[in-house]
Amino acid sequence: MGGTVRRLFFAAAVLALASGGCATGHAKTVPVPTPLDVPAPPPRIIVPAIPKATDKVTEPPTKPATNPDPNKPKPASQPQAPPANAKPDPPVVTGPLAVTAPPAATLQQAPPTNLEEVKGQVDRDVRRAKADLNKVNRGALDADAKSQYDTASRFVAQAEQALKEGNLLVAAKVAEKAAALAAGLPVR
Repeated sequence: MGGTVRRLFFAAAVLALASGGCATGHAKTVPVPTPLDVPAPPPRIIVPAIPKATDKVTEPPTKPATNPDPNKPKPASQPQAPPANAKPDPPVVTGPLAVTAPPAATLQQAPPTNLEEVKGQVDRDVRRAKADLNKVNRGALDADAKSQYDTASRFVAQAEQALKEGNLLVAAKVAEKAAALAAGLPVR
């Protein structure tokens, strides 16, 4: 009898577990996302063209209307043709327009006045960077410092190469960066 009770108890437990999972089985509904409120585009501002100061617009002289007889009708005014040197008004455009920015100005550096002075400065920066790099034990550096050491070494090589090629502007900038990076490394 003990074995039968255990079997019944086991069967009841299995039945309870199996039916318990189905009793709460409701399909979960996914909420419908609400659409985003997209704001309207900003109004376009159209800036009228400003005439240059050198362009002189002259208006034709106007004659005062004289009518000696008040009973006589006034003569119809005839439209006057614009003068030949007057610029027409810019057309009025309605609707969305893309505002175009003026073209970007190209940056140009003035060429150095004394080339020997620039070469000397590049040589000094390269020598200083090499001296600072020689004071550093690369094996004792962490990963970031090793990366900085390697970058400074590459800048030194690039500065020397640019100096050989006669590209003083690049050589000066790269040598300056190499010296700054090398100076920031911890000394042995």
